[in-house]
Amino acid sequence: MDAPSVPTVDGGRIMMKMEELQGLAGILPENLLGRVRVPLILMRRTDLGPGAFALLGDPVEEYALLRVVSPSEVSFEDFRLEHSAPTIFYKPQVSELLRRYHSLVVIGFGVSEELFR
Repeated sequence: MDAPSVPTVDGGRIMMKMEELQGLAGILPENLLGRVRVPLILMRRTDLGPGAFALLGDPVEEYALLRVVSPSEVSFEDFRLEHSAPTIFYKPQVSELLRRYHSLVVIGFGVSEELFR
């Protein structure tokens, strides 16, 4: 694509920068290229404390974000075996993600079920 983008629910488009897509692809193992869905959606979770975010996505997206914020050589298969609970990302990590991949990350805000009732 010349101008990579995805449609939004309201009919708009989320535009992504090709250099950011290439940068993210550069830190992923070859067998995961094409499996990470973008944009990466982080939901603000006030019920988990100040500055806590949860990723809306599958383990492959979680693995990709962890490779950005805490680079390691752990394989995706080992990651899946070792991680049983979703990773919580905190404000400094989210700031780093936004600094490096601003066009690939969307921040969402929600209300916990307890506050909704």
